[in-house]
Amino acid sequence: MPEKRKTFSDIRRFLRKNEHLCRTMEEEGFFISHCLECGDEIAYGKRSDSKFCCDRCRHRWHYRSRVGMLRSKERQERCLEKNYEILLSIYESGLRSIDLPKLTAMGFRSEFASTVVRGRTSLLMTCYDISYKMSDTKVFGIRKDLEKKG
Repeated sequence: MPEKRKTFSDIRRFLRKNEHLCRTMEEEGFFISHCLECGDEIAYGKRSDSKFCCDRCRHRWHYRSRVGMLRSKERQERCLEKNYEILLSIYESGLRSIDLPKLTAMGFRSEFASTVVRGRTSLLMTCYDISYKMSDTKVFGIRKDLEKKG
């Protein structure tokens, strides 16, 4: 005969009957978890792997983590756009190479690029449609790909 599935009320009934056991386990540090949002203890009767004390805390925590991810993405896009503007101004001025410290002083952040391919002595990088090579001290071979053939 299949075993009866336990319900929430069955668990509460068990906890009421075995209150002394629950207190002892609590004193020993078993089965106590805290809400990731507010830090309150999670009530008995919830799943043992619960992370939140209520739906409100769960929604707030996920909302905050989503907003943080979107802000990070926006910050990366702003850095890429700024790098693009700097590289475009250098390209339009006729320069095809520049020292990395000078470029950094202009606000260029070398850690942001659309694609990166590692070569033997330099990195081949692109920032949207501008490609360039970068060594430890210099950015060179700056060129703009006007149209992709395809």
